[in-house]
Amino acid sequence: MSEVMGVEIWVFLIALIIGSFILGAFFLWLALKIVATPEERSTFGSVLITALINALIPCCIIQWYIIKVRHTDYWGPAIAAWFLSWLIPFAIVLGVLAVVAAA
Repeated sequence: MSEVMGVEIWVFLIALIIGSFILGAFFLWLALKIVATPEERSTFGSVLITALINALIPCCIIQWYIIKVRHTDYWGPAIAAWFLSWLIPFAIVLGVLAVVAAA
């Protein structure tokens, strides 16, 4: 019985990690749309690869560079997209918490 429970936990953790990558890629894709990145440079598959690479790199300046090289030509939109990809989910969570707290 404990082996089955261990397998279920690993499957859940792997699904959680994959889901967080996809959700992070979605918010990065949305942020790139907000900063007006050209359509051909912001396909979801390309953004998913960028999100996976950025998840492995702890330094934000290198993450900005990767976004700049893969999706934009300038530092400004790359940094803005990076900040928005963190700010949008944070704002959603704050909004949900405000609604729950008000109820």
